[in-house]
Amino acid sequence: MRVFVTGATGFVGRAVTAHLLAEGHEPTALLLPREPDPEIEGLRVVRGDITVSASLVGLMNDHEAVIHMAGAVGYGQSWDACNSLNRDGTCNVAKEASRVEARRFVHLSSVSVYGRETKLSLSEEVPVKKIGDPYGDTKIDAEEIVQKLADAGRLDLTILRPTVIYGPDDKKFLPLLVENLRSGRAKIIGTGKNSVDLIHVADVAAFVVKLLGEPATVGRIYNLNNPNNCSWEELLESIASDLGVAAPRGRLPYNLALVMAGLLELISSFTGRPPRLTRYAVRVIGRQYRYAVDKALKAGFQPSVELREGIRRCLKQGGFL
Repeated sequence: MRVFVTGATGFVGRAVTAHLLAEGHEPTALLLPREPDPEIEGLRVVRGDITVSASLVGLMNDHEAVIHMAGAVGYGQSWDACNSLNRDGTCNVAKEASRVEARRFVHLSSVSVYGRETKLSLSEEVPVKKIGDPYGDTKIDAEEIVQKLADAGRLDLTILRPTVIYGPDDKKFLPLLVENLRSGRAKIIGTGKNSVDLIHVADVAAFVVKLLGEPATVGRIYNLNNPNNCSWEELLESIASDLGVAAPRGRLPYNLALVMAGLLELISSFTGRPPRLTRYAVRVIGRQYRYAVDKALKAGFQPSVELREGIRRCLKQGGFL
């Protein structure tokens, strides 16, 4: 199948593209005009910008499917960046796909659309909620855009809502965690008994590609998480043991950690140095969420990478061990 891929050179995109090639598909990667060529055998490259609709015209001709992963991610994204990439960029990609009848459309969203709700079991039927977060709120906008086109019969849509994705080449989550553990100042946020909401990039990539050949998944939304993950306390103990440092024993109450993270972000805005703790990280680590993945499991999603082993591999690959 000829598959048009946005975000193909990003952290998740590289894994998806490699899986497409391994499964015999013919991926086309959308790169920015000045972005270096990845020089991957079998990968066709075209140039354009999802924020400039005219630059996309004709690039998806003769493609049967689109996997849309490009967007603003990570700490410190502004409203302008999120609106431009997550909302308007998605609109441009989806409209061009529908125009040229590249109907199969897999859209990578996020569990952030639930608004960090902790009181409910978060199945895909739970209403999304905007909370004033640039990333999560514009992911909701993006979902509404692609869903409107699907409802009009112009796209065969599947939406994926993964939790935090980790894996080889991750430059955000693990390096900062290692730095904090090695500093000796790391603390457990909240009780530490809440389960870890992380999913390995290889498991996400495998499911994304599997969807292309599964007509029954059209019109569906799937949460992606590993339901077998350990607690944050257990994970931090495992990582500390692998690094040969002491496991954190002190605890920060959730609300205090949130205030401290806000202050660190404020200081960061003046110094230009990334904060050691962000409110996003506090919300991810410090509370128990209940993301239901029953539907994804029934559709063939197989979270095969055990969390502590997956993290250990990443530590070795990143040169931390």
